[in-house]
Amino acid sequence: MMITITPNPAMDELYTVEEFRPGRWFRASGVERSPGGRGVNVSIMLKQLGYDSVATGFLAGHTGSYILDSLLSMGISTNFVNIKGENRTNTFIRDGTGGVETVVTDTGPTVFEDAQKRFFWNLERLLPRATAVQMGGSLPPGVPDNLFKEAIDRIKRRNIPVYIDSFGAPLDLAIEALPTVVKIDHRFMNTIRNISLSALDHLMDISKKIFDEGVDWIVTSYFNRSNVFCTTKGYFMAEIDTENAVSFRASSDALMAGMMIARAERMGIEDTIRFAMACVRESIYSPETSVISRDAVEKSMAAVTIQKL
Repeated sequence: MMITITPNPAMDELYTVEEFRPGRWFRASGVERSPGGRGVNVSIMLKQLGYDSVATGFLAGHTGSYILDSLLSMGISTNFVNIKGENRTNTFIRDGTGGVETVVTDTGPTVFEDAQKRFFWNLERLLPRATAVQMGGSLPPGVPDNLFKEAIDRIKRRNIPVYIDSFGAPLDLAIEALPTVVKIDHRFMNTIRNISLSALDHLMDISKKIFDEGVDWIVTSYFNRSNVFCTTKGYFMAEIDTENAVSFRASSDALMAGMMIARAERMGIEDTIRFAMACVRESIYSPETSVISRDAVEKSMAAVTIQKL
């Protein structure tokens, strides 16, 4: 059983607007709503690829009920902690003409200490059956920056592989606990440990530092079409064709779902990279949080270009 941890889940609202420009009045040509947040998205994609998971984190208010009902309707198991307030809504505005997306995110409800204790109590109950744990995204108000680090410490004591995709201080602290796979996204964080992530040599430098500390895999996004993978066999750059892509909003989550499956199935390093990037390729051509199917991903593996750096 896989577990996904989303401390700050959301309802994602995607509005398609033709020739969107700030300061004008528009009527959307299409509106789509779905549960969201890093771990929630990974759970959805794992399900689409034939793997079960338990989604956990904090749920609040009517938005939280929507997220819960949506996941249950997809056949995804949940173990969230209910709190007061209202989960956030993320608003995506896609220019129907140019395809550019504008994103406005909410902060989320305040999570008090008693709810955090309940979360860790629930996690400890789930871990004996866990085969892998993924966590990530932002932290809601009230949650200390070390939440991911504490979770990783508990998970690693049971020798369970753990995957994280976050940013800022929560990610930097989490790395100290030595997760199995770290995803660093330059769209959300331009620097880490005072090293710029805008150049390839800098990406390789920070990846090497984290790898030397004891992290098995470090994946760093390098613009929309590429990711740099630091592995025991060296560095690899993997690229996909992004022409006519619909949305990149869940691409990082697709990569994480692909990594979890590939490593669970003990694929080789290059096959792991190829499978994960094929998941990304399938996700960016869908307006929804979707990778379509396992067959579609496997067919897309041949379209992934891998270069040894």
